[in-house]
Amino acid sequence: MEKAMLSVKNLYHTEPVLSIGIILPIDKKNSIEIFSHEKNKLYKIETHENKIIINNSQKESILLHNDKTNVFHTIRSVPAGRGFHWEKSIDVKLPGSLLIKNKNGFLFIINKISLEEYLPCVATSEMSGACPPALLEAQTITARSWIIAASEKKHSNLGIDACNDDCCQRYQGIGNITTEAITASKKTRGKFLLYQNEICDARYSKSCGGITENNENVWEDPPKPYLRGIFDGLSKSIPDFKDHKDKIDWILNQSDCYCSNKFIKEKDLKKYIGNVDNKGTYYRWVYSSTQKQLTETINKKCGTSFHSIKSLIPKKRGISGRITSLEISGLFNNQIESIMLESEYEIRNALHPEFLYSSAFVIILDSKENDMFKSITLKGAGWGHGVGLCQIGALGMALSKKTSKTILSHYFSSALVKKLYD
Repeated sequence: MEKAMLSVKNLYHTEPVLSIGIILPIDKKNSIEIFSHEKNKLYKIETHENKIIINNSQKESILLHNDKTNVFHTIRSVPAGRGFHWEKSIDVKLPGSLLIKNKNGFLFIINKISLEEYLPCVATSEMSGACPPALLEAQTITARSWIIAASEKKHSNLGIDACNDDCCQRYQGIGNITTEAITASKKTRGKFLLYQNEICDARYSKSCGGITENNENVWEDPPKPYLRGIFDGLSKSIPDFKDHKDKIDWILNQSDCYCSNKFIKEKDLKKYIGNVDNKGTYYRWVYSSTQKQLTETINKKCGTSFHSIKSLIPKKRGISGRITSLEISGLFNNQIESIMLESEYEIRNALHPEFLYSSAFVIILDSKENDMFKSITLKGAGWGHGVGLCQIGALGMALSKKTSKTILSHYFSSALVKKLYD
């Protein structure tokens, strides 16, 4: 098994070079076009058995080398948002060098790039370059910390540090980069979030919906002191939910939190969110489905054979109101059978043809017939897992003239920012 390239122990004095997966074997691509702007040349690349063919020449692997500033390659039709509701293909302009391999008959393309060159691309892929400097700085420090310390190395078997997409963190090259993002990277160069002298596994999502989530409610990790749920407002104290009904009322209503319409209007968000993000409602949202549509979706996603769905019953909710355990009961061969979904990711995947915005939702069943509902409406809060930095909340803080230091101390209250290399 190949191993990820970075070692945290080696990071305290020098800037690392990253290996970022751009085209993965799971994309099942057999051909692609890459344009070299330095050479003004188009490469047509294909797989053949266990080899790579480039412009009709057969190779074991290919290295398109580049160590120059402001020189890049364009890769056409790169997946963005794999498996999520915003999935699409985009062209990306990449600095650094490209290593092209054949992995089990499919293309595998790795971008070799220095950490500090990588980060402004991440900041303007995750959010827009039009965001205030404080947001770009906070996003950059968070992303720098995550890429080094992430406990969940999803692609370690491929020998890369991360992929280019939302399952790790977005990296869509220099196409959206701005002077402000470059300045934010330079201003924060070498700065990390630290807890007890260790780099923080700093997580973030698009919108917490008003309360951030505890990390152990999303991943199988021990609780991290710097990833505790907080109220995303002037007071970090979480509302006193006396019972399950209080959490439902919270989701159905608005509050004065940084990611709410009070700090950033929905109509203004399109200026600030990432280029591939859907232009929709992030703080509070509604999703509806017919009985037939829901049954088909659950059967496809969960491998069940329900004839109809009888009930969806939340068994556990996290501190943010996100459902972390859901019982689904349905009719099969005239018998009621049930399955349990035991993570917010499984729940979001199972209830939407693509991927549900978050698992913080209230279930409303509409007009029953023969003891089965005709349609279902989910009224929800936030987009994403909700752990750590809330990107839209951080944007609301930045638009309210809060500094990057204040933003980071709000979301990672036990962590400190420290410069580890020049």
